[in-house]
Amino acid sequence: MNVAYVQHVQFERSVDTLRSMGVTVLYGGGGFVPNEPGQGQPNEYPWHLALDTASSVLSP
Repeated sequence: MNVAYVQHVQFERSVDTLRSMGVTVLYGGGGFVPNEPGQGQPNEYPWHLALDTASSVLSP
């Protein structure tokens, strides 16, 4: 995902809807901040947050 996708009018609505349903969305400050198109930086993705979140959801 990059900033071009984020500019779509439905993007923020979709994120808000998911969050209102209890879904953890790792987007925005403290999570994933998209890059400019063509500037992919996979090593910059906050994998630790994704793994920590998955772990907390799966832990009894």
